[in-house]
Amino acid sequence: MASQAPLLYERVARIVETQISTGALRPHDKIPSVRSMSRAAKVSVSTVVQAYVHLENIGLIEARPQSGFYVRPSSTNVLPAPRAKVSRSRRPVSIATEVLDTCREALTRKDIIPLNGAFTSPALYPNRRLNNLVREVLRDHPLNAGECLLPPGFEELRRQVAKRMALAGAPVDPSHVVITNGTMDAISLSLQVLCRAGDTVLVESPTYFGLLQAIEHLGLRVVEVPNVPGAGIDVDAVRNVVRTTKLAAAVLMPNFNNPTGSVTPDEAKREIVQALTELEIPIIEDDIYGDLHYGLARPTSMRAFDEAGLVISCGSVSKTIALGYRIGWAVSPQFHTDIARAKFYASVACPSLQQLVLARYYASGGYDRYLRKVRATLASNSQQFIEAIARYFPEGTRVSRAAGGVVLWVELPRNVDGTQLFRTALASRIGVSPGIVFSAKADYRNFIRLSCGFPWTVTVERALEKLGRLVGELAQP
Repeated sequence: MASQAPLLYERVARIVETQISTGALRPHDKIPSVRSMSRAAKVSVSTVVQAYVHLENIGLIEARPQSGFYVRPSSTNVLPAPRAKVSRSRRPVSIATEVLDTCREALTRKDIIPLNGAFTSPALYPNRRLNNLVREVLRDHPLNAGECLLPPGFEELRRQVAKRMALAGAPVDPSHVVITNGTMDAISLSLQVLCRAGDTVLVESPTYFGLLQAIEHLGLRVVEVPNVPGAGIDVDAVRNVVRTTKLAAAVLMPNFNNPTGSVTPDEAKREIVQALTELEIPIIEDDIYGDLHYGLARPTSMRAFDEAGLVISCGSVSKTIALGYRIGWAVSPQFHTDIARAKFYASVACPSLQQLVLARYYASGGYDRYLRKVRATLASNSQQFIEAIARYFPEGTRVSRAAGGVVLWVELPRNVDGTQLFRTALASRIGVSPGIVFSAKADYRNFIRLSCGFPWTVTVERALEKLGRLVGELAQP
């Protein structure tokens, strides 16, 4: 885990990926044969095969029998990306709570096709390895049920998290890591440390509805700036807000925003961090999806651009390793002591067994190999979802092209009510998330969020076909 130099096959894959992204290779073009690439890149034939299989899995190329590999034509060129909301909120507003209870209840149902969750399929998790480690830990710690690892948490796990942060471009001292009950706990604790009731917090629009509800629960208000599908957080909007609004903090998801899937470019991250920290406004970074990138390079953490020590980076294992473990972290050189104190006062500690198991799992060195497999599956799923939406949904539909994460942001024809579709789909035992819950102002009426975290199956395709028919019926004047 200490070394993250690209593997040989990754270097070969990057060569082809760059040629495709720059237009040197176009749809239907034949890419160099396995033997030709082997000679050109000075690697083995098996390495090239591994690279081409990776590119095939993420939907960039396709194999044609007895012909070779070709750039895959993609229907992602058919459907445009969803539009961003052009209005920029300059005044704090209250948070809409419509249909949230129904959304929460739908997440607990076992009789629906779960296109409404924002997590990977439990079948993709390293369950066997984790279960073996549980037995191993209990053998070594037979009195574990009576052990309590007080904040900041198990030292070895904090050391492993610090190693992962270095890979995101933001090295950190393990003593600055606080173990929490998932990312939302890390964010909530950070908000409690930084804010007081009535304060105003900067957020993106759209953003995760759980975050909006947590902010409301703490008695805070929000001001929104656009997250543009395919482009990320609107830098100019951030600058405008900091000039006109007194902010206690900002909560941002620059890497694979939920629900747009957008990544904010590094230069934009740098400018946003500078604009906020110059005015001593702390930033809480939700980096929960950072490890689930479809390409070869992990996006950079905002902490990499923080010279003032005001960025708190939050993450967890919920989307990558174990949703049910509820283990996350908050990383901050400046606020870690306050966050650890808040954690102790709020809930004393996190479960010890999960911390011990995860520390051993990270230390075992298999996490990156496991991630490569999961990322390839998610990239393939996302591609197939987009192509199915292009096939089955009516004219006027738009869909995001996420470069990572587990969700797709879908803009429906203007006269389709996403909340009505949510209820109609639920009656057909299909779960989706209505767009209005992703905004404090109940915007995005004709949007939905879909999860592509579950393996592609005939059942999933039929569910999307059914959704497309329902959208078509609702689109009728």
